Amino acid sequence: MTIFQLIMLATAAFFAYQVYVHIQNIDEDAEPESMREMDEFEAAQLTPVEQSEEENFDERIEEADKTYVEGDLVKAKELLEGVVNDFPTMAEGMNKLAFVLSKLDEKEEALLYYRASLRINENDDMTHNAIARLLSSMDKTQEAKEHFDKAIAIDDNDEITWFNYASFMLSIGKIEEAKEMLKKALEINPSFEEAQVEFERLG
Repeated sequence: MTIFQLIMLATAAFFAYQVYVHIQNIDEDAEPESMREMDEFEAAQLTPVEQSEEENFDERIEEADKTYVEGDLVKAKELLEGVVNDFPTMAEGMNKLAFVLSKLDEKEEALLYYRASLRINENDDMTHNAIARLLSSMDKTQEAKEHFDKAIAIDDNDEITWFNYASFMLSIGKIEEAKEMLKKALEINPSFEEAQVEFERLG
C-alpha cells in the first residue's frame, strides 16, 4: 500500500466529509478535456502497457505522492495531469488526480475523473466509495447512496465503506441505519477505533 493510499484511508475516517458548486448539472457521460476524443481513448484501451512504460508510470505516481505529502497540492495536480495525459488507460492515475482535485475544492472536475476511471473499471468498489463521498459533500444524496450501494455490492467486507456509508446516513438523519452500518464495520474490524467511538456515541 502506497503512502497515498494510506492517506486516502485516513481521510475516509472520522472527518471524511471534507473530502473529494458552480456547475449545477454534470453530464454522466462527460469526460475530462484530455479524454473527449473517445475514438482515441478506446483505441488506447486496447494497447497493452509495456513494462518500461509501467515502471515510468509507477515512478511518476510516486513523485506525485511525495509532492502531495509535502503539501504542494497544485504541483501534485500538475504532475497527475501529466500522468493521465500519458497513461489514459490507468485508472489509478485518474483516481489520484480526482482526489487531489477534490482537496483543491474542484469538485466537478474531480467527479469527471472519477467517472472516467469507472469507464476503465466499473467494478472498483473504492472508486464508487470515493464518488459517493464526493457526491455527499456536494449534497447529491441520491446519487451518493447509489454509489455506496454499488461499492457494497462489489465488496461487502470492507470496513471503510461501511464506516463511510454510516457517516453518510448520519448526515441525512438515518440514525438506526447508521448504527447497523457501524456494527458491520466493527464486525469486520473490531479494532476500528473511529467506528467504535461513533457507535458508542450513538448508544
